[in-house]
Amino acid sequence: MSEPTRNSNYVQADQSVRESRVEIYKRLMEAQERIAHALYRRGLSNEVVQDALNSADERLSDAERIEDLYVSALAHYVDVLGGRLEVRAIFGDQEIILRREPA
Repeated sequence: MSEPTRNSNYVQADQSVRESRVEIYKRLMEAQERIAHALYRRGLSNEVVQDALNSADERLSDAERIEDLYVSALAHYVDVLGGRLEVRAIFGDQEIILRREPA
């Protein structure tokens, strides 16, 4: 028995979700790289940074991945109003600002 034919709207929605996920992972990797470079300058070893990256990826749930859609929508809303949403990573006396620019 063959699968029922899917509506083109569902196919387009699935493609849009996949593209969104790719963009989320791209932004995540860029943010992780910026943080890692800042911490290397503070003297943190590559092993510690790599362990943190591995741990973060393992612990990221589907719900947390979906949460990025909220942050993205909020960033767009703030942008339309003329503002900029910032995400900050703070390590002791060092602050790394990660800006989210709407697509």
